Amino acid sequence: MLLMITVVALYSITSLNDKYAVSKCKYTGPQLTFLMASGTVFFLLFTLPFSDMHFTISPMSFLFIGLIVLSKYLEFGMSARILAEMSVFELKAWLGLTLFMSYFTDVFLYGQDIKGLKILCIIITAAGLFLIAREGRKQVDYKKIALPLVLYLAAKFSYGFIMKAAESYISSTMTLLCALVILALIMLPAAKPLKIPKESPEGMKGMLIVLACKLPNALGLLCENRIAAESLTNYSFIQPMILIVMFVSGFFSQKEKPSKLSLAGSLCVIAGIFGFQAAGLI
Repeated sequence: MLLMITVVALYSITSLNDKYAVSKCKYTGPQLTFLMASGTVFFLLFTLPFSDMHFTISPMSFLFIGLIVLSKYLEFGMSARILAEMSVFELKAWLGLTLFMSYFTDVFLYGQDIKGLKILCIIITAAGLFLIAREGRKQVDYKKIALPLVLYLAAKFSYGFIMKAAESYISSTMTLLCALVILALIMLPAAKPLKIPKESPEGMKGMLIVLACKLPNALGLLCENRIAAESLTNYSFIQPMILIVMFVSGFFSQKEKPSKLSLAGSLCVIAGIFGFQAAGLI
């Protein structure tokens, strides 16, 4: 649980920074993807002496790297489109749908026992997420982002699944590092990094802020990989936990005050998350 809270704290910073990159800096999908990939690689390099670096030279290792490249490409690229239409708060609500996918993957593929109380807590969490998402429909045109949202959810779920499956061939750190290097190189022509500060309203200042926030992103990814290796369900609970942080921060925002419906939904999410963790101790 402590590791999950650490990841939530780190990712809450990067989530707010992603919204800044899209709404204030006006970065395109390729630009945001390049900055996320290259900035995270820079900070990951400093963690290598303290990380597991095993790498088996086999087709499976390269397959897993390729799948993570695709996963991160979809995650970064689709998030830029989605955040242009909705808040970080609502996006985290939609990510709660992966809870069911992750839990039953743990049950059927990794032998986790089925517990009625855990399923009930997931349903309560999902109900809260539904209330939050329903509130957002008043402002968001889902026709514009339906496909990006589906791809984004698939990418977030598949990331944990792939990392867990890859562990016997290649460490999660090496998988992530190799994948992000490849992704940055792929996005280089479209991103045109030298032009990014010139084309953004925030200029060089905005670019440096976005890159600096890749430090908590890199640390969060390393911790997230450990969580995914232990439990895909706990991995999927990270996003609703970030939602709680967004909910609390909304009380201090003049622009995105939580409505009564969002408040009820958030309380359901909180109850579901803590109930699920408590059920694991029974």
